[in-house]
Amino acid sequence: MKVIFIDLSGTIYTYHRNKEIEEKKIKTLGNICQTLDTKVIISSALKEEIDEKTMETDIEELKQLFLLFEKYGIDCIGRTPTVKRKIHGNSCLPIPWKEDEIRLCLYYNPDIEAFCVLDDYDTKNWKKSDLEKVKDHLVTMQFYSENENEEGIQESHMEEIKKVLTKENKYRYWRKDGPKKIR
Repeated sequence: MKVIFIDLSGTIYTYHRNKEIEEKKIKTLGNICQTLDTKVIISSALKEEIDEKTMETDIEELKQLFLLFEKYGIDCIGRTPTVKRKIHGNSCLPIPWKEDEIRLCLYYNPDIEAFCVLDDYDTKNWKKSDLEKVKDHLVTMQFYSENENEEGIQESHMEEIKKVLTKENKYRYWRKDGPKKIR
C-alpha cells in the first residue's frame, strides 16, 4: 500500500481561504491519489478533532472535507497518533512532533510499502524541524503566495510525489510482533 501523509494547513487550507479553491485542491489530491494508487492519512494538527478509531468529527469544516474526499475518490484510512516532545529544555510545554507521529504510524502498519509527506514546511532549518528524519519523503507546498492559485497542492506536484513514492520505506519492518492497523 502507498500512503500520503497530509498536513491540511498549507496543502488544502492556505492563506487565502476560499471554498472554491479548497475544493479544487481536494480534486487535485483525488486525481493524484487515483493516478498513483495511494491512500491518505491525516498528519495535520486538525487530527486532534478526529476520532482515531472511527474517523468521525464534530467539526463542520472537517465533515465537509471528508464529504469532498469521498466525492473525489480519496481513501482516507486514518490519522497519525499524537506524539508530543519537549524542546528547548524542561520548561517548555510539549508540542506535537510530526516525524515521530508518522514513524509510529509506519511502525504499526508495515503494509505501507511507500509513503510521501505533504506539508507546507520551510526546509531551511532542519535542525529544529519536526520532519527532519522523513525529509527524503517530503514534498512541500506554499501556504502563502501573492497568487492564491499557487498556494497548496498543485497538479505539478504529482511528478515529485510519484518520485518520492518510489523510495524504500525503511520503517516498514521495525515491528516484530505483527501489525496494529490504524483502522
